[in-house]
Amino acid sequence: MPEAIEVRKVPLHSVSDASELAKLIDNGVLEADRVVAVIGKTEGNGGVNDYTRIIADRAFREVLSAKGSRSADEVAQVPIVWSGGTDGVISPHATIFATVPAGKAATTDEPRLTVGVAMSEQLLPEDIGRTAMVTKVAAAVKMAMANAGISDPADVHYVQTKTPLLTIHTIRDAKSRG
Repeated sequence: MPEAIEVRKVPLHSVSDASELAKLIDNGVLEADRVVAVIGKTEGNGGVNDYTRIIADRAFREVLSAKGSRSADEVAQVPIVWSGGTDGVISPHATIFATVPAGKAATTDEPRLTVGVAMSEQLLPEDIGRTAMVTKVAAAVKMAMANAGISDPADVHYVQTKTPLLTIHTIRDAKSRG
């Protein structure tokens, strides 16, 4: 049976702020080594030049490294997806997903949230929005389902993906291959 999941949403007080993640770990709510994914919204502009995602990513990975026992390479494998731009009523925040140790998890026969993580094969710029992307992402979703202990696609209710941005450099790279 897959491990139980704890989900916590925390505010970001600034682009480089991961203090609320640190508090959750310090207070024993989550264990740094059990954080399996983070999805968040930064106050950046959401464009290709939005550096806030890089800063927030670094801040969260630094906390996971400092407060856990995973190596920097292992922490680098934790999927952290940031979306920039909080115009209007959206506030900068992060949603943190962590597994719960078996002894602390409530026992139930009811279906519950589980998280499966997988990385697709590298998406080339020319793959984006085309069949190659669909094929690679679908294969990764199947791996994530297996990692989550899910066999029936009807039990999948949300898939978060992270797609590389097309920039002038990646477009030129794709054109160089025809």
